[in-house]
Amino acid sequence: MMKSTPLLLTPLFFVLSIFCFQQAIGQTQLTKTPYASPKAKVYQQIGLTDVGVVYFRPAVKDREIWGKLVPYGAVWRAGANDNTVFKVSEEVNIEGQPLAAGVYGLHMIPGEQKCTVIFSKNNSSWGSFSYNEEEDALRVEVPMQKADHFYEYLTYEFEGLGTDKAVCALNWSDKKIAFTVTSDVHNQTLASLRDQLRTKPGWSWQGWNEAANYCLRNDVNQKEALGWASRSVFMSPNPQNMMVKAQLTAKVNSSGNEAADKKMVLNTLKNDLNASPCTWKEWEAAANYASSIEMWDEAVKLSETSVKMNPNMTNMISQATILAKKGDIKASEKIKKEAIAKGSNAELNTYGYQLLFSGKTNEAVEIFEANTQKNPEDPNVWDSLGEGYAKNNQKEKAIEALKKSLSLNPPANVKANSLRVLLQLGVDAEKMKP
Repeated sequence: MMKSTPLLLTPLFFVLSIFCFQQAIGQTQLTKTPYASPKAKVYQQIGLTDVGVVYFRPAVKDREIWGKLVPYGAVWRAGANDNTVFKVSEEVNIEGQPLAAGVYGLHMIPGEQKCTVIFSKNNSSWGSFSYNEEEDALRVEVPMQKADHFYEYLTYEFEGLGTDKAVCALNWSDKKIAFTVTSDVHNQTLASLRDQLRTKPGWSWQGWNEAANYCLRNDVNQKEALGWASRSVFMSPNPQNMMVKAQLTAKVNSSGNEAADKKMVLNTLKNDLNASPCTWKEWEAAANYASSIEMWDEAVKLSETSVKMNPNMTNMISQATILAKKGDIKASEKIKKEAIAKGSNAELNTYGYQLLFSGKTNEAVEIFEANTQKNPEDPNVWDSLGEGYAKNNQKEKAIEALKKSLSLNPPANVKANSLRVLLQLGVDAEKMKP
């Protein structure tokens, strides 16, 4: 057996041992256990741009944070553990300065009065220990603010939301660091709409109309939008896209005179009515618009055309309303009676509730009464009449109508409504029996 030689412990061995021990302690954790500073994500959409912050949330734990744990004048990772990461899906402005779409390491240099917010192209380093100023994509300076309340855990929030902006705020302890993120919403939306119209939305009138209506509502890109609206009307003229086209026409060719612009809208509608294969619905919609701008003669003519094409309760009631507004009460009442006579159960019920919800309870009751005369065996028409009477403070008639509804074996939803209204009227369970 060979005799063993004693191990000589050289200075180099001690150095290597200490180094390996330190390395073992400093290694990244291999097992998964909870972080003392838990990970969090906050997300906000600004227009079509997705904005998010991924960070770790340290707690105050009775420590002095600002100027101590987070020293003033030093680069800080704006969170704990790894890099705090700021993500934007489209180009944005940070405090008025452009920042391209991408993923950035978020760092800060806090001071007593101001804070420098840094967006670094390096988003994968560990914290700020290897931060390199040459990798900066953007730096902005914002004030150090007082938080609205004490925050035990570091918290990122989006506040001050608008259609094209939001404020990203870090709150911790008693301080707040906030920067404004703005998005060029309309240009991004228009670019997206142009792309979308080359795909499925472009095969229907709805897609072109929705794109045009976006521009109309937001007062942008009106000339191109007028082309989109015109294409929609060419594909399928209807009250919605014809009105959008007419209003865009007035916007593009506006003289600055409101009355003249309204007349231009009406003239555009009339031109499209005569040039397109329109139904009574489009003529009725144009009549209602003419009525809304008090061009009574035009409204009556358009309404008459709609009724001649297809007389029905809807356009005849519109005609009666226009005649009443014009002051021709006798003609209005005549048309109204004819309209009620033509009305189906559903049409009369719907129209009655439209009147009821607009506060015209007497007129609503009149329609509901007419419906019970035409459809006396339908429990729903009696339920509607009872509700109309109740709204019109005709309690006894309401109770009678509702009990009539219950006597006709109503479906569950109608029965429930009748019982609900009766309870509101103070009728007890015994008196509910038909």
